[in-house]
Amino acid sequence: MRNTPHSPAARLGRRGLLAVSVLALAAATGCSSDDDVQLTGSFADSPVTGLDVAGQATKPHKTDANGQFTYLASEVLSFSIGNLVLGSATGASTLTTLGITSGATAASDRRVTNKLVLLQTLDADGDLNNGIQITDAIRGLVSSNAASINFDQTTAAFATSLAPLMTALNAANVFTDLDPRARTVRSSTAALEHFARATSPRQVVSTTGGQLSGFEANASTWQYLGIPYAKPPVGELRWRPPQAPAAWTGVRHAVAWSDQAAQNPTYQALNEGGMSEDSLYLNVTAPKNASKLPVMVWFHGGAFTILSNNSRQYNNPTGVTTKGVVLVTVNHRLGPFGYLAHPLLTAEAEYKGSGNYGQMDLVMALTWVKNNIANFGGDPANVTIFGQSGGGGKTYSLMNSPQAKGLFHKAINQSGASALLANSTPASSLASNEAIGSAMFKRLGVTTLAQARALPWTQIVQSDIDAGIPREIYRPAVDNYHLPKTYYQNVQDGMPSDVPFMVGATSGDYASLRGDLPVFMSQRSALYKSPQYVYRFSRVPDGWAAMGLASGHGGEVPYLFNYPAGMASNYTLGLVLTNAGAKPPIADLNGNGVTGTAGDIADITTSMGWGTADTAMVDTVLTMWTNFAKTGNPSLAGLAWPAYTPANDTYMELGPVTPVVKTGMSTAYK
Repeated sequence: MRNTPHSPAARLGRRGLLAVSVLALAAATGCSSDDDVQLTGSFADSPVTGLDVAGQATKPHKTDANGQFTYLASEVLSFSIGNLVLGSATGASTLTTLGITSGATAASDRRVTNKLVLLQTLDADGDLNNGIQITDAIRGLVSSNAASINFDQTTAAFATSLAPLMTALNAANVFTDLDPRARTVRSSTAALEHFARATSPRQVVSTTGGQLSGFEANASTWQYLGIPYAKPPVGELRWRPPQAPAAWTGVRHAVAWSDQAAQNPTYQALNEGGMSEDSLYLNVTAPKNASKLPVMVWFHGGAFTILSNNSRQYNNPTGVTTKGVVLVTVNHRLGPFGYLAHPLLTAEAEYKGSGNYGQMDLVMALTWVKNNIANFGGDPANVTIFGQSGGGGKTYSLMNSPQAKGLFHKAINQSGASALLANSTPASSLASNEAIGSAMFKRLGVTTLAQARALPWTQIVQSDIDAGIPREIYRPAVDNYHLPKTYYQNVQDGMPSDVPFMVGATSGDYASLRGDLPVFMSQRSALYKSPQYVYRFSRVPDGWAAMGLASGHGGEVPYLFNYPAGMASNYTLGLVLTNAGAKPPIADLNGNGVTGTAGDIADITTSMGWGTADTAMVDTVLTMWTNFAKTGNPSLAGLAWPAYTPANDTYMELGPVTPVVKTGMSTAYK
C-alpha cells in the first residue's frame, strides 16, 4: 500500500512533512557562533528520508522522516546511500543535490541532474509529495550496485546504466506504490522540473485534510499539484462510491503530479505523472492576490475512458487565472474502473444500482471545492464546471445528478452534447450497463466480486484492449443513486441543476456532435429555465486555414487555455482532419529529415501559422468564458451575446477572425 497521507504508514512515519520546509528549516539549541552547538538542517528536493550523513565530529546518522540531519557549525558533511557517495558540503539549514555537488552552479549540471533522477526514482512509495523515502532495502541494493553508478555522464547514458539496479530493485519488490508495473527510471526533464517547483518560493494553505505547501508557478500565481480528495479506490474500494481521505499531520507538499487514472498505458506519455488506480487527486491554480474569486472546475476529455488533467495545457498559469478566477482540474476514475455496472455490484449496493463511480468522484471533488477553495482565494458560492468532449459529457451528467445539486452554479459543455434518448427507461439504462460489465467479467474469467477486485488494473485494461472494446462503451447510466432518472426524464421533470449554461461545438467537429447539438437544444430548451448560450467555434490558424482545414474536435481548447502547443497535440492525436476525415500531410519544413506528418512538432507548429489573430482570439475566448463564470453572461464590452431561445435561434460564431452574433443555430453545424 502506498504510504499516502491516508495510510497507517504515512501517519506513523511521515509526521510533520515540513512546513515552509523546503527552503527554510534551521533549529539551533544555542548560540550559532558556538562550534559545539548542535544544529539541524534538512536535505531537500522533496525532503529525503534515509540518506547516510557523516561529519567531521557529528556521529554518523540518517536523515529522518522530515529529511532532517544534525551538524555542528562549520562542519563539513558527506551524504551517501550506503556505499554510493552523493557529495559533501558545509552544514546548513537547507542542503540540496546542487549544494553538495562540487563545482556545480545549476541543477542542469549533469551530475546534479543524474542525482535528482536517482533520488526521485528511488522513492519507496512513488509519492514525492510526502517526501523521498530511501528504505533499508533500497539502500542495501543501491549500496551493492554503487560501483557501477557514475553521475558524471549524459543523462541518457546514466539512465541506461541504472538497468541492473532497477532490475534488482523491482525483483526485490521494494516499491510500495499501487502500480503493478515495474518501476522505471524517472526522466531528467521530470526530475529537473520537480526540483524547480520544490525549491521555488512556497505558499502554505490550510484544508480540511491538513496543511498544503504549494509553489510559485510564475510571478503572479500559486499552484498546488496532487491534492488528495478521496482515498485510493483499490481493493475493497474498487467499484464503490469514493471515501473521504484521512487527514494528515504537518504540511503535505503539493509540488508533484499525482498518478493519472488507470487506462491504456499508451496514453501515459501524453500527460504528466505515473498511472495507477491511486488517482483521486486535484490541482489548484490561483492568482497570488486571490480573494473570493469565481472558481472554474475543469473536466478533461477522452470520452469517459482515457486521458488526464495532469496536463500542462489545462494547468497553464497564463490561462484562465489571468482573468481573475481560481482554476481546479480534477482526476477521477475512468473506463471500467469509473463506469462499470454489473449485476453483482447492483446486488451488493444498498441502493441496488451500480456504475457512475467516476461521476461520484467528481461530486467528491466538488464537495472538496465547497469546503476548501476559500482558503485558496476562491468563492465556493460561485463555481462553474466546464469540460470538452468527454469532459463536456461529465459536466452535463452532473447537471442531471441530485448528488451534485448546489455544488456548482454554472456549466459549460464544449463538444459534449448528444441527442437525448426519449425511449430509455431507468431499468433499461441500468440493464444495458450491467450487460457490459457481465461481458467484461466473462472475458476476465471471474465469477465473483472478490476475484474481480483482486485483479491488477493492468489485466483489466489489457482485456479491453485485446477484445477491441471501444472506449465510448463506458459512460454514465441510471444507477438508482447518483443518476436516479434518465437525462430525458430530467428534462421533462426539471433538471436537478437548472443553471446558466454554455454549449457549443467546432466548425469541423465530429459529424455526430455537430448533428446532435441542434437536436439536443430542441429537446430541452422549452422546459429549461436558466439562460443558455450557444457558440460555434470556427477560428483556425492562418496556415491551417490555407490548407482548407476547419476547426476540429478540441480546436477551441488551446485558445481557452492560452496554449498554442495544444494545437500540435491535437494534430498528433488525430483531431485535426481534412473534410474527407484524413490527417492532413505536413512536410519536413525544417529539413531535419522528419515530416510533420511523422510527428515532428516543430514542423507541425510552423505549419499552423499561429499569429496575432490567434492571440486576439485567445483573449476573446478567455474573457467570454471567465465573464460567464463571474456573472452567468459571456457577453463582452461592446458585444452582447444573446441567450438562446427556440424562437430567436441565436448563437455566437467565434471566428473565423472575430466573434459575430448570428441566427440559424438549428442549421449552423451542418
